Amino acid sequence: MAIPISTSRSHIYQSITTSRALSDDLQRQLATGLKSETYGDLGLDRRRVIEFNGDISQLQGYVRSIDQANVRVDILDQTLTQIFDSVSTSRADSLSTNFELNSDGQTLFQSEAHARFQDIATILNTEAGGRYIYSGAEVTTKPVVPPDHILDGVGGQAGFKQVAAERQLADLGADLKGRVTLSQPSVTEISIAEDGTHPFGFKLTGVNSTVTGLTAAGPTGAPPQLDFEVTANTAQDGEEITIALTLPDGTTTDLKLTARTGAPEHPGEFQIGASATDTTTNINVAINAELLRLGETELRAASQFEASDNFFNFDATNPPQRVDGPPYDTATALVDATETDTVFWYQGELSSSNPRSSQTVKVDDYISVDYGVRANEEAFRNALQNLAVASLDTYTTGDANGQDRYNAVRSRVTENLSINSGKQGVESIIADIAGADSVIGRTKERHVTHSNLLQTMVDDVQNADIYEVSSKILDLQTRLQATYQTIGTLQSISLVNFI
Repeated sequence: MAIPISTSRSHIYQSITTSRALSDDLQRQLATGLKSETYGDLGLDRRRVIEFNGDISQLQGYVRSIDQANVRVDILDQTLTQIFDSVSTSRADSLSTNFELNSDGQTLFQSEAHARFQDIATILNTEAGGRYIYSGAEVTTKPVVPPDHILDGVGGQAGFKQVAAERQLADLGADLKGRVTLSQPSVTEISIAEDGTHPFGFKLTGVNSTVTGLTAAGPTGAPPQLDFEVTANTAQDGEEITIALTLPDGTTTDLKLTARTGAPEHPGEFQIGASATDTTTNINVAINAELLRLGETELRAASQFEASDNFFNFDATNPPQRVDGPPYDTATALVDATETDTVFWYQGELSSSNPRSSQTVKVDDYISVDYGVRANEEAFRNALQNLAVASLDTYTTGDANGQDRYNAVRSRVTENLSINSGKQGVESIIADIAGADSVIGRTKERHVTHSNLLQTMVDDVQNADIYEVSSKILDLQTRLQATYQTIGTLQSISLVNFI
């Protein structure tokens, strides 16, 4: 049976419409690279693609958070290294005993200590992306006041230099003997006593004597007192009296006296007199001179370090401490400083919590990394304290006790900045941050690898093969062209032509 021409045309037109729709879809695939415009057209694979895309989005969110944290961690690593280098160099320089004074009355070590103090204080104010990275959780607050304000004060607020000067007056006392009194109850007796119950000056902690004919007892009483009596004038050359003293910063020193048959040639020596009375007088004079000498050297150095602890070491419940005065040379107590009368050098977060927990980044569903740092941590505070004290004093060539006082300061700086000092060191903070950086780096690498794997699987389902699509387009165009030629032929057929 013959098929009517009209019916053939209808089938051809329907084929063209279908081919055009397929061509449009292939052109869309070629332009977008996607097999389908909607998930619904992916068939059974749509659920897997939706789930994988959700996982990829979450992973990319973690990677963005990690990248933001990485910037801050990298800057922390760089600046911590700079601080560590400054501290290490300062400690190495403090080992030098060179006491050559510049025109300003300070040594080269002191000048460099001042420069490093300013450098570290400035580094602690480092900002990254509008966040102060050494301010703990209070990232919008600059953690450290200007270094000149710390040392010299500003307005009506006292800086470290003033606080240290007041403490020195309180520790030395009006007679510069370290707040102890020296007396002779009789011509053969000597008494040394603290001038009251307070935290200032020398503390008498013990006595030992090898001098024959001399008895030593104490400390006893409140305030503590030492008693000496020359019972017989039988002292021998080279015999010694040792008085143990505790200094304001908790260190100790000994006041040593050595008996001599001739005139004393060195500090701490006394002459054995012609009688017990003369020997007692000579011991008394020697003790008096040694109290003055130790006051100008060991006590002044210890006072400055204790003042640095009073000034720099504070928290939310324990403000900086100052001598309760004036007058200062007879003070008997410390009082809380206020932000009205004293520079509070640290302005960042004050908390007793672990500083690392002050900044946290969530890097995975069950992993958070702590990387916070506070400028008032012991390592930074210890560096600032020691460099501030090191740069504090000035000396003159005519000061007989100047070099000994300088050495007393210098040796404490060496010990306090030592890695084995028992204090937190900058290197321990560097290790903490390096650990955080390692976890962050490994987690990011894992996320990127996982995300790429998921994306590959999504692409296999969702993306069109442009080579296959191009081939289909060419094939379809060829078939459409043949179809159009057929339509042209059919349209030219008439009954007359057919007959």
